[in-house]
Amino acid sequence: MNTQTWIAHFERNRLNRIEPDWTAPFSMPEGKRAALARSLAEYQLGDGGGECKLVAADAEVFRNSRQDMDRLVDLWFAEEREHSRLLSHAVQRVGATPVTDSFAMRLFYRCRRALGVQFELLVLLVVEIVSTGYYRIIQKYVGDEPIAAMCKLILRDEARHIDFHRDRLIPQMPQGPSLPWSLRFMFLAEACGWFLWIGRNGHCLRVLGSTRAEFFHHVRSGLANLLAEISSAMSALPDGSAETRDGTLALQRHAGI
Repeated sequence: MNTQTWIAHFERNRLNRIEPDWTAPFSMPEGKRAALARSLAEYQLGDGGGECKLVAADAEVFRNSRQDMDRLVDLWFAEEREHSRLLSHAVQRVGATPVTDSFAMRLFYRCRRALGVQFELLVLLVVEIVSTGYYRIIQKYVGDEPIAAMCKLILRDEARHIDFHRDRLIPQMPQGPSLPWSLRFMFLAEACGWFLWIGRNGHCLRVLGSTRAEFFHHVRSGLANLLAEISSAMSALPDGSAETRDGTLALQRHAGI
């Protein structure tokens, strides 16, 4: 992975960002507003709120793994803090009370600290993919231009965050994703998706007009796209990678993605 290319991307991406017009008139049915208020307040804490950094006990191993990686990681999390800033405006717009702590977030950070930086990075990648589904649905159904514009900005960033993880993973997988890794990746994504769907965030998406099938279509498409891109990068590798590539595609078919 070329760290300088990604550093240049994150630095460039901070420029010329069009701020949503938070002063625009606001009108929304009360049931929809209340559901969105609870969800956005919770999401602000998770997306760039709280400890916006790598928290694993061995995080410095990754931060020092190559030249300028620490700078790259700091820029990545600075963009996550920008998402929290945008969400704070959306939270205010829908009349929500900001959330500063939750049991789920405390558990999330404890697991990340205890299970090591490679697990933490994998979980953060999964969260990026699941969040993409969440923001796509809000953008589609919210009916409020500033919040939809916020989602568009965040989605643009999240797409490149996933690309960053893809480029980070490819050098670690010279033969492509192993079966255990792929199964763990898909299991974590499904678990994260269900955790979102059965909670107040899923309730919000349902109130807005979405369905479970639509939400999980976004999640599973994100999984499939990432696995396909990693497998595609193997095309320039020796023929011995073909078996793993075929296995990855079989996993995608088995998962229905």
